[in-house]
Amino acid sequence: MTKLNYDYEEPINNNAININHVSEDELLFLPGINRQLAKNIIEYRQSHDGFTQISELVQVNGITSNLLRRIYADITIDSSSCSSLNNKKELINLNLASYDELCSVAGLTPNLVKRIIQRRERKGLFRSLRDLLKIKGIDYIILETIRPFVTVDDKKIRTSISYTSLNNLYSTLNRNDDNAKDTLLFISRLLQTLPNETQTLLLSSFPSHPSVIPNHTNKQNTFRFVSWNLQQLTNDKVQNPGVREVICRVILENNFSLIGIQEIGNKESLDSIVQELNNPTIPSIKNWPNRRHGKWKSITSDVSIETLQTAEYLGFLYDESIGIEFKKASLLPFKTYFTQLPYITIFRIFNRLELVFVNIHLTTKKSNGDKSEEKKDEAKSLSVLAQAMKNKIEQKHVIIFGDFNSVPTASEFEALVKCNYSYVIQQNTNISLKEPQGSICIDNIWLSEEAKSLRNSGIIRDNLTNIWIPNGWALGGLVSDHCPIWMEFDLS
Repeated sequence: MTKLNYDYEEPINNNAININHVSEDELLFLPGINRQLAKNIIEYRQSHDGFTQISELVQVNGITSNLLRRIYADITIDSSSCSSLNNKKELINLNLASYDELCSVAGLTPNLVKRIIQRRERKGLFRSLRDLLKIKGIDYIILETIRPFVTVDDKKIRTSISYTSLNNLYSTLNRNDDNAKDTLLFISRLLQTLPNETQTLLLSSFPSHPSVIPNHTNKQNTFRFVSWNLQQLTNDKVQNPGVREVICRVILENNFSLIGIQEIGNKESLDSIVQELNNPTIPSIKNWPNRRHGKWKSITSDVSIETLQTAEYLGFLYDESIGIEFKKASLLPFKTYFTQLPYITIFRIFNRLELVFVNIHLTTKKSNGDKSEEKKDEAKSLSVLAQAMKNKIEQKHVIIFGDFNSVPTASEFEALVKCNYSYVIQQNTNISLKEPQGSICIDNIWLSEEAKSLRNSGIIRDNLTNIWIPNGWALGGLVSDHCPIWMEFDLS
């Protein structure tokens, strides 16, 4: 049998004739088919109860491989002809199958299987079975031989992972790397073992949809600020695509321009968020129709607290394109009062006004006594901070925000109230899958009297999960147990 080798793909013909039903006269319309060949086709069809594969035509007297090539795009057969074969054995997905699975397909030699896998890894997913014709050694005859047993159905890709990918993942996770035990890293590495196009399908299958704050204000005079404790935003955590998607969509869909972040686990972690905002790779971010093409940047403090187990940083994301200019930043030298040093940053907004943002993450401070450890609430030290802002800072528009580890009505915050600060958030700011409405208000934004140019404020607690964020041993977890809290400044 002469092999057919093609380096192109024939267009799909929706008007192809069905050789299991066509008449002798209709066959004459096919190129190269004369009356005798048409009779031979009809006789073969009648004696064999129809064709089950187009490749059977070469068994008809007078039909050569070259002739089959000429008429291939113009003919078809009943899909029902192959139904009995398809029902006997589950179709093998060319985009997911392992080497052994592909070798079990009648008509595929080990060499052809290797070429199929090589092309899949090099070029990505097969979009149709006809893509196989681009592989050396596969012609129309072989394609029709294997057609009843294989598929490229991408619906299975969304819920399945090939044995090859799992084997790759197993070797990856068994490297000498303690962090590989972390579930977030597990999911990220699992996705990395898949071809790029498969990753795209998976990531676009389960987009998250954070709630959108309506924008009824004059964009020239207003901007939105959000504070968010992202709970140990390490390099490993931020590589999880579900984490990046939730963070970026919350920012973009709600038109946030300045974001203060607590609990940054690595100094470089915010770089990945900036990269995704400026040059998105996640489909739901990249293809979002109203995405503002900003110029996002980040700044991160030096280590604000360091223990034997971990280091922690504070930081900001900001969109320079709308008129937010970073001026200067520093950790405040208040080690006597705070376990984690506050991070003070000055931004110039719309080239008109300088605002002072103090990023806070309060904890319980321990001081050593002669006989016992005395626990000292850091919130009481806010009086020192407020006084320093009043006496040492030239700018009077001060925003103290972050995770205060206590409700704003606690007596410890009286010092801020006496300095004419007022808090913005009155709702619960924590969240869990079991308690989506939260139970306590521990994150907040405190404004100095001069900074109370407030138009609106609130919290976002809906749709902060993603299918690719772990939830224990399951998926669909939260990006953080803290809700993002926001406010809108009116500088008109």
